[in-house]
Amino acid sequence: MVIACLALFVASTGTSIAASHYLITSTKQIKPSVLKQLKGAKGPRGQSVTGLTGPQGPKGDTGATGASGTTHVVRRYAVGTADTSFSTAEATCNTGETVTGGGADYNSITGAAIPDVRWNGPTPYGLNNNPATGWEAVIDNRGPSGTVTALAWVMCAQP
Repeated sequence: MVIACLALFVASTGTSIAASHYLITSTKQIKPSVLKQLKGAKGPRGQSVTGLTGPQGPKGDTGATGASGTTHVVRRYAVGTADTSFSTAEATCNTGETVTGGGADYNSITGAAIPDVRWNGPTPYGLNNNPATGWEAVIDNRGPSGTVTALAWVMCAQP
């Protein structure tokens, strides 16, 4: 049994030693004449085949004239009423104009008022798929006294 294990060990070690000493890692280790035999002759170059171009089709009908675009954008303001707890302002676009954005701020404060923006967004809030017609601002007074006044503005695109 010992002799069989020793023979197995010698056989497997010899293979690993040969592999580590005689491993080819580069084509520079191969004799040029042998390398030439391994490569072989070059094959023919491939060709790309494309179809013929067909005749141009007839010209299509002219499309309908599109709607005229925006000529310019205007900013409209609204100022709320001064109040001790909160103030609301809503700036609206004129009929035919499209709301493109808006914003909120406080216009004035008195006493120890601390203004805080509670709401700033389009109206009528996109309910029932209605397009916005303006922008609303709600300013809270977080201070112990004084008043706040809301300021809203809306950007309106004119056709």
